Amino acid sequence: MAKLKGKQLEASTLIEVLIAMVIIMVVFSIAMGLFSNVLSGGVSMRKVQIGQQLESLRVQVVESRSIEQENLRVDSVDYKISVVKQIAPAMQLLEIKANDHGTPAGNIRFLLKMNDESKEN
Repeated sequence: MAKLKGKQLEASTLIEVLIAMVIIMVVFSIAMGLFSNVLSGGVSMRKVQIGQQLESLRVQVVESRSIEQENLRVDSVDYKISVVKQIAPAMQLLEIKANDHGTPAGNIRFLLKMNDESKEN
Protein backbone atom coordinates (compact mmCIF):
# COMPACT_ATOMS: atom_id res chain seq x y z
CA MET A 1 0.00 0.00 0.00
CA ALA A 2 2.87 2.34 0.55
CA LYS A 3 3.56 2.24 -3.17
CA LEU A 4 0.15 3.72 -4.03
CA LYS A 5 0.63 6.87 -1.95
CA GLY A 6 3.18 8.31 -4.32
CA LYS A 7 1.29 7.51 -7.52
CA GLN A 8 -1.86 9.12 -8.76
CA LEU A 9 -4.71 6.89 -9.93
CA GLU A 10 -6.04 7.68 -13.40
CA ALA A 11 -9.80 8.03 -13.70
CA SER A 12 -12.33 9.43 -16.16
CA THR A 13 -13.56 12.92 -15.61
CA LEU A 14 -17.23 13.70 -15.36
CA ILE A 15 -17.18 15.30 -18.83
CA GLU A 16 -15.72 12.14 -20.40
CA VAL A 17 -18.39 9.98 -18.78
CA LEU A 18 -21.17 12.30 -19.98
CA ILE A 19 -19.79 12.31 -23.54
CA ALA A 20 -19.65 8.52 -23.54
CA MET A 21 -23.26 8.34 -22.31
CA VAL A 22 -24.42 10.74 -25.03
CA ILE A 23 -22.69 8.66 -27.71
CA ILE A 24 -24.27 5.47 -26.38
CA MET A 25 -27.75 7.09 -26.31
CA VAL A 26 -27.39 8.34 -29.91
CA VAL A 27 -26.36 4.90 -31.15
CA PHE A 28 -29.20 3.31 -29.17
CA SER A 29 -31.83 5.71 -30.58
CA ILE A 30 -30.63 5.07 -34.16
CA ALA A 31 -30.78 1.31 -33.57
CA MET A 32 -34.32 1.55 -32.14
CA GLY A 33 -35.47 3.56 -35.17
CA LEU A 34 -34.07 0.95 -37.54
CA PHE A 35 -35.62 -1.87 -35.53
CA SER A 36 -39.02 -0.13 -35.61
CA ASN A 37 -38.82 0.26 -39.41
CA VAL A 38 -37.96 -3.41 -39.85
CA LEU A 39 -40.94 -4.48 -37.72
CA SER A 40 -43.45 -2.22 -39.46
CA GLY A 41 -42.21 -3.14 -42.94
CA GLY A 42 -42.50 -6.87 -42.48
CA VAL A 43 -45.48 -9.09 -43.12
CA SER A 44 -47.61 -9.12 -40.02
CA MET A 45 -49.40 -12.18 -38.76
CA ARG A 46 -52.68 -10.33 -39.25
CA LYS A 47 -52.03 -9.94 -43.00
CA VAL A 48 -51.13 -13.62 -43.28
CA GLN A 49 -54.29 -14.60 -41.41
CA ILE A 50 -56.46 -12.41 -43.67
CA GLY A 51 -54.81 -13.93 -46.76
CA GLN A 52 -55.58 -17.43 -45.50
CA GLN A 53 -59.20 -16.48 -44.77
CA LEU A 54 -59.57 -15.00 -48.27
CA GLU A 55 -58.32 -18.25 -49.80
CA SER A 56 -60.61 -20.29 -47.56
CA LEU A 57 -63.63 -18.22 -48.61
CA ARG A 58 -62.64 -18.60 -52.27
CA VAL A 59 -62.51 -22.39 -51.88
CA GLN A 60 -65.92 -22.44 -50.16
CA VAL A 61 -67.51 -20.39 -52.96
CA VAL A 62 -65.91 -22.54 -55.68
CA GLU A 63 -67.02 -25.78 -54.00
CA SER A 64 -70.61 -24.60 -53.50
CA ARG A 65 -70.65 -22.90 -56.92
CA SER A 66 -72.86 -20.17 -55.54
CA ILE A 67 -72.64 -17.10 -53.33
CA GLU A 68 -74.40 -17.88 -50.07
CA GLN A 69 -73.58 -14.62 -48.26
CA GLU A 70 -72.40 -11.39 -49.87
CA ASN A 71 -71.17 -9.85 -46.61
CA LEU A 72 -69.36 -11.83 -43.95
CA ARG A 73 -67.55 -10.89 -40.73
CA VAL A 74 -64.79 -13.16 -39.38
CA ASP A 75 -62.47 -12.15 -36.51
CA SER A 76 -63.44 -8.45 -36.81
CA VAL A 77 -62.60 -8.45 -40.54
CA ASP A 78 -65.37 -7.64 -43.02
CA TYR A 79 -65.41 -9.67 -46.25
CA LYS A 80 -67.53 -8.62 -49.22
CA ILE A 81 -68.14 -11.04 -52.08
CA SER A 82 -69.24 -9.35 -55.29
CA VAL A 83 -69.66 -10.16 -58.96
CA VAL A 84 -67.21 -8.07 -60.99
CA LYS A 85 -68.23 -9.23 -64.46
CA GLN A 86 -70.51 -11.76 -66.12
CA ILE A 87 -68.16 -13.61 -68.51
CA ALA A 88 -70.65 -16.09 -69.97
CA PRO A 89 -74.17 -17.25 -69.01
CA ALA A 90 -72.75 -19.66 -66.43
CA MET A 91 -69.36 -18.00 -65.76
CA GLN A 92 -68.70 -15.03 -63.47
CA LEU A 93 -65.64 -13.11 -62.32
CA LEU A 94 -65.94 -12.73 -58.55
CA GLU A 95 -63.98 -10.63 -56.08
CA ILE A 96 -63.67 -10.98 -52.33
CA LYS A 97 -62.51 -7.81 -50.54
CA ALA A 98 -61.31 -7.76 -46.94
CA ASN A 99 -61.56 -4.66 -44.71
CA ASP A 100 -59.87 -4.65 -41.33
CA HIS A 101 -61.44 -1.92 -39.17
CA GLY A 102 -62.35 0.10 -42.26
CA THR A 103 -58.98 -0.15 -44.02
CA PRO A 104 -58.50 -2.38 -47.09
CA ALA A 105 -56.59 -5.50 -46.05
CA GLY A 106 -56.61 -7.54 -49.25
CA ASN A 107 -58.65 -8.91 -52.09
CA ILE A 108 -58.81 -11.91 -54.37
CA ARG A 109 -60.40 -12.36 -57.83
CA PHE A 110 -61.38 -15.66 -59.40
CA LEU A 111 -63.64 -17.22 -62.02
CA LEU A 112 -66.68 -19.17 -60.91
CA LYS A 113 -68.78 -21.59 -62.92
CA MET A 114 -72.27 -21.21 -61.49
CA ASN A 115 -74.78 -24.00 -60.71
CA ASP A 116 -77.73 -24.49 -63.02
CA GLU A 117 -80.09 -23.30 -60.22
CA SER A 118 -78.06 -20.17 -59.54
CA LYS A 119 -78.20 -19.13 -63.23
CA GLU A 120 -81.96 -18.76 -62.95
CA ASN A 121 -81.74 -16.38 -59.93
